[in-house]
Order: sequence, then structure tokens, then C-alpha cells
Amino acid sequence: MNNKVVLVEDDNNLRKTFEELLDIIGYDVVRSFEDGGTAYVDLHRENLEVDIILTDFFMPVMNADELINSLKSINAYRNCKYVVMTGFDIESVYSCFPKDSGIHFLNKPFSAEELVEVLEGAE
Repeated sequence: MNNKVVLVEDDNNLRKTFEELLDIIGYDVVRSFEDGGTAYVDLHRENLEVDIILTDFFMPVMNADELINSLKSINAYRNCKYVVMTGFDIESVYSCFPKDSGIHFLNKPFSAEELVEVLEGAE
């Protein structure tokens, strides 16, 4: 299992809930961030070994599409799996990414089972 995860979620309560849920289902949250801009700056500086970047789509400073495009330009994150979460219209989020991007999507709210299914599909 490729279980090292970076979590990016602007809602503090959801971020804490997702951190706990990821821990319960066997994933190691190596870092979590409240916005895409901070995530990009810190990840660019740190070059962490991570397997999956799980990010909300709409966030302050930098949305997921900008974050992912920026991170993919950094060698350490080029081969990461990316999972985008949203509570908004999923079709409009799909349209922000190329069809062959390999990005996985989760529509909020989601169950623990749905999260596991998407994360396992992303590995």
C-alpha cells in the first residue's frame, strides 16, 4: 500500500475529520494544509516523499487545478497520485482537468468506503 498522504482542505473541521479517517483506514498523513498556496510553497521547499495528494478543489489562495499543475512541475511530486474532493458540481470540476490527467475525484460528502475505494484506485 502506498499510504503517505498530503491533505489540503480549507475547512478546519473537515481537515481534522479527514486526518482521523485516513489514520483509521491505514494512511499516514505526512502533512496537512488549509490552502493550496501554503501547500505549494511548503511542498516545493520540503520535497517530501508522498504517494497521494488529497485536496479540496475550491480553496483560498490557490484552487486544486492550480496546485496540481504547479506540483506536477516538481520532480518529487510528478508521479504522485492526485485525488480532488469537492462539494460543488463535480462536472464543472472535471472540466478543469484534461481527460487523460489520471486525477481521481470524490464528491463531498462521501463515506469511508468511498474514500477507501478512490484511494485504492489511485495507488
